[in-house]
Amino acid sequence: MTVRPPFGISQPAWPFMQILVAAGVTSTVYYAALDLASDWQPQSWEIADQLALLVKCSVVTTLPFIAATIVVAAQRLNPRYLAGKDIKPDSALDINARVAQNSLEQFVLYFVGLGAMALYLTPKDAQTLPILATLFFIGRVLYWWGYHHNTYVRAFGFGLTFYPTVIVYAWLILIMVTGLYFPI
Repeated sequence: MTVRPPFGISQPAWPFMQILVAAGVTSTVYYAALDLASDWQPQSWEIADQLALLVKCSVVTTLPFIAATIVVAAQRLNPRYLAGKDIKPDSALDINARVAQNSLEQFVLYFVGLGAMALYLTPKDAQTLPILATLFFIGRVLYWWGYHHNTYVRAFGFGLTFYPTVIVYAWLILIMVTGLYFPI
């Protein structure tokens, strides 16, 4: 009889699960600390103001993707990373291309979620957008560095970008379904 691991998660995967939980806790603590330390509110909070803040925050969060794309473009000119026309597996170019791809995927989820969130937030909660933007930026940098140097840091960086986005979507769905505003 074969014994199944807890929740079907293999023993080698458990440290990664712990890292992802740590990323979730860190995200929560980071958000709460900055939210408590800041009392910034926009002077005006019309749709144009909401979208302007979203765009400003998004510009900051695209910087790791832009940097990774620049690095990938430069590395594609270096024949040591290529096998004919194909990228050598697990080369720096392959890793950086995967980082750029994942960063783009994460950014799309982040941007749509925060765009919707910007339209629902009250002025009192508007500081949520820049807080989440800095968290996303830090997470993407750690993810990129970790992809090259430390698998656990990579998982932690992924968690810093992904789990806050999941919470944003849960918050949005709760508001859309109930019609009630929940301060964040």
